[in-house]
Amino acid sequence: MFLLVLGYNLYFSPEEVPQDTSNVEQTEVVSQPAQTTETIVNESVTQVNDSIQQLLDARERENKVGMFASAAVPQPEKLFTLENDRVAVQISNKGGWFKTAQLRDGYKTFWNAEPIQLFNPENSSIALNVDYAGKGRINLSDLYFEMVSEKKTEAGSELTMRLDGGNNRYFELAYTLADNSYEVKVEVRTVGLNDPINLETAMLDWNVAGDHNEKGIEWERQHSSVFYREMGQGRSYLGEGSDKEEETEDPIHWVAFKQNFFSAAVINDDGFQGNAFVRSFPPKEEGDTTVNMNYVARLPLKMSATGTENLRFYFGPNDLTEMRKLEIDEFTKVIDYGWWIFGWMNRWVIRPVFDWLFGFIGNMGLTIIAITIIIKLILSPVTWKNFMSSAKMKVLRPEMDELNEKFKDDAMGKQQATMELYRKTGVNPFAGCLPMLLQMPILYAMFRFFPANIDLRGKSFWWADDLGAYDAIFTWTQQIPVVSSIYGNHVSGFALMMGISTFFYSRMSTANMPNTQQPGMPNMKVIMNIFPIFTLIFFNRFAAGLNFYYFCANMISIAQMLLIKRYLIDENKIREQIEANKTKPKKAKGGFQQRLEEMQKLQQEKAKQQKK
Repeated sequence: MFLLVLGYNLYFSPEEVPQDTSNVEQTEVVSQPAQTTETIVNESVTQVNDSIQQLLDARERENKVGMFASAAVPQPEKLFTLENDRVAVQISNKGGWFKTAQLRDGYKTFWNAEPIQLFNPENSSIALNVDYAGKGRINLSDLYFEMVSEKKTEAGSELTMRLDGGNNRYFELAYTLADNSYEVKVEVRTVGLNDPINLETAMLDWNVAGDHNEKGIEWERQHSSVFYREMGQGRSYLGEGSDKEEETEDPIHWVAFKQNFFSAAVINDDGFQGNAFVRSFPPKEEGDTTVNMNYVARLPLKMSATGTENLRFYFGPNDLTEMRKLEIDEFTKVIDYGWWIFGWMNRWVIRPVFDWLFGFIGNMGLTIIAITIIIKLILSPVTWKNFMSSAKMKVLRPEMDELNEKFKDDAMGKQQATMELYRKTGVNPFAGCLPMLLQMPILYAMFRFFPANIDLRGKSFWWADDLGAYDAIFTWTQQIPVVSSIYGNHVSGFALMMGISTFFYSRMSTANMPNTQQPGMPNMKVIMNIFPIFTLIFFNRFAAGLNFYYFCANMISIAQMLLIKRYLIDENKIREQIEANKTKPKKAKGGFQQRLEEMQKLQQEKAKQQKK
């Protein structure tokens, strides 16, 4: 036995190899422990288990998404950028849709001066959902697309993403962003996708939580909502700043998520299918100041096994010039300049004049002053008529006071005597009403124009840092019950100036108004004096540009009133004309006047019977 062991060791012992140590660096050799049988078995079991798990995962993916199983394998997210000097959008390989949409045209958020984000990946998503036979509804945003082409052309940038189902079956999303444009065109291509996919029920599901970009969150929310248009109809919208939803019957042409001065919109020139769903709602938490409004749109697509659905996305400002470039019916009415004649006046009259003035002057505050002067000059004939009526009423005031004293206990008698006095003197008490009515369209048009005009955004004047938002000469952080919810936590300087000027203008306008209050009727002089207080509270949160316009309008009106009274109206001549009218033969009473007097007599008789 000893000889056998000795022979084995001699035969299998390694040969000693001579080493040249002259130029070899000495190193310390660390012996490695030999793998045990147990370790080898454990590694083999782990590999087998991993292989089995991979097979199970692959089977599960196939059960869920069928032909797109290979696209469901998790992989690192890759982003592809399309950009120009106005907007930059990022496309993700996961889902193949937009990841971000950021403006590059100089518009910044008020709070941190960052570029405006109209598609924030943290709280926004867009997906294409389809029905797959035997699999149910699958969301393609969970699958990974491949980039098949990316190129820069003379006209812009192009990108094509593909979701491959094998055997020449695939979805493609082809993006095109032209230079100097806010519009991203998307071709949704389908090839060979018949059975088992039902493309007739394909749905574009778009959800956006709009960022808080402006100075005042409440004002911003009050001017944010979902705007849309059904094919062959006018523009519609959900209630701004509130939780509203709508399911449409007719095909939808376009949907816009309006965020005060900016919008993210999708347009289908052929129309989405009917039964679309849109919704807008504020954040659930009242104290949330990071999100302006939440938007939802579920838009049924008209897709076929092999074909193309052409969509157009707009990520940009609510600027009339830019929106008109898209040539989309009713799309410019996302900018709410008012309805009917008011909107027409703002778009085609006020806006061009305002743009020309600003281009010439270069200062937004001075431009507001200039356009106020122009409007007041245009309304000068109307203003003159109003002041003339006021002057006539002032001349008649002594006689009106006599009638009030004479018939202080007889309301009907006073009313009849007053009407008779008006008829004899030729004074029409309602002559000043018509000029005021003629001014109302201008006043309302400007009320809609300034808050909707993006040109005011970010423009400073005097102490106002943003004429498109409220200005503040004093602020506080403590919440005051009732006051903070109605008035706010600031004092607007321009609103204060507007309220004070409105008070003095009202006092001057009603100075000649006779005290002819009828029982049960409101005292107009009291109302006119209280009105400035309401404007002071109501307009405190309004855009500084609007309040500054009303202040300028009041000051010019006061100046006109003083000028006309001092230099253009001669009360003595008016009094002579009234006296002359008294001597003229009485004109036959008109039908309206006769019916009015008959009604007065009936009322007087009823009053007498009630006293009995």
